[in-house]
Amino acid sequence: MKTPRLSTSALALGLLVFVVALLVRLVFVCGFHSPGDFVFSDMSVYDQRARNLLSGSSNAWDTFTPVGYPALLAAIYALGGSGSIVGVLQASLGAATAALTATLGLRIFQRPLLAWVVGLAVALHLPGVLYSGFLLTETVFAFCVVAACWLLAWSVEGASRRTRMLSGAALGLMLGAAATVRPNLLLFLPLLPVLLWLGSGRRWRHALPIFAMVLGGFSLPVGVAALRNSRLLGRPASLGTNGGLNFYLNLADVRGVRFRERRTTHRITPIPNLVRFPRDEDEEAVSVPFYDDSHYYQRGLALLREQPSRLLERGGRNLVEAAGIGRQGYWPEPNTRLTRTHRRAFFIAALLPSLAGALLLAGRRRWAARENLVLLAAAGLVASNLVTILFFLGDPRMRVPFDPLVLLLAAAGYLWLGDLLQESWTALLRVRRTRHTLDHKL
Repeated sequence: MKTPRLSTSALALGLLVFVVALLVRLVFVCGFHSPGDFVFSDMSVYDQRARNLLSGSSNAWDTFTPVGYPALLAAIYALGGSGSIVGVLQASLGAATAALTATLGLRIFQRPLLAWVVGLAVALHLPGVLYSGFLLTETVFAFCVVAACWLLAWSVEGASRRTRMLSGAALGLMLGAAATVRPNLLLFLPLLPVLLWLGSGRRWRHALPIFAMVLGGFSLPVGVAALRNSRLLGRPASLGTNGGLNFYLNLADVRGVRFRERRTTHRITPIPNLVRFPRDEDEEAVSVPFYDDSHYYQRGLALLREQPSRLLERGGRNLVEAAGIGRQGYWPEPNTRLTRTHRRAFFIAALLPSLAGALLLAGRRRWAARENLVLLAAAGLVASNLVTILFFLGDPRMRVPFDPLVLLLAAAGYLWLGDLLQESWTALLRVRRTRHTLDHKL
């Protein structure tokens, strides 16, 4: 358990990081890049979905994007807010994400300096600042996953049973909200009972009640979103119906797809496909609406049966792009020298060390230690996102919301690699002293 002194330090650390991150983001969204001034492409889709929610004019096409983020925008608009208010809210959520990451770092490593470095890295993380100025999901989703890790720790470390149960319910609500923003979070859920079991001292009688509270909280936002989509489509539906099309576009050799409906033409041209197929002639005309998930999953699976190597080829390319060392930048920001430099620097200084941290977490049974529970959750969340990147369209935007967790794993990598090198050096000196002693005796 944390001592009072450590708790005070965590509060001070979190506040300092929050202030730094908030100032940077407020300067950006209020002085240079208000989200309301940059409404185009995906941003205009989210904006229109939100206005359809307010007017009650949603239809089947509104199920194509998950409802979580448009619902947040609709709530802000209903209260009289604008794009500028969205920017302030996202700046605050981004700052809270940095503060929570810093306090998680202190909880895990018990080293204030290391926790401060991690928190500051999140506070000044370039895409974390940039995406606070767009009507896009990155900032909100990043807050949800980091807050979920924080609530996971409290659900097993709370001082009382009441605290643990309430934290479990809050964890479920946070994960449910995150899933309505980006449904790929569902891939992480099978790991959750194991995490609660480990955090509860490997006692199912303690873990199962908390898990029940998590499921109860999770079912509320997810159930509402699924029922809404089912009503609009007239059949059972998932949280978002764009997975099938993204799966197909990841495997198909097309620039994009277009669907003509009466006087309206719907187009989807993903950035990865646009890079590979720059000609308009490579666009495919389709006869089935984009929100028909099963149709496009079937078409994608047919491509895989025809040529299984597509998955390896596309998956490898997606990993390169998502890691930030490919051709794509932090869309919709221009791919400038600054963003290119940042992408490569983040790959070398954070992504590679985070891989070392994950591997060292698996070694020496560190994953089973209660103090590393959050790191294990972070590794699970990042790994679940890798599955999405492999099977669907890969770009840096898919990875960015998980970057705070990547930085926590990178900090573990640096720390444990340093310990390993120190142990190796100590062992080498011991061997040398032993040899010197033996030589001296001989």
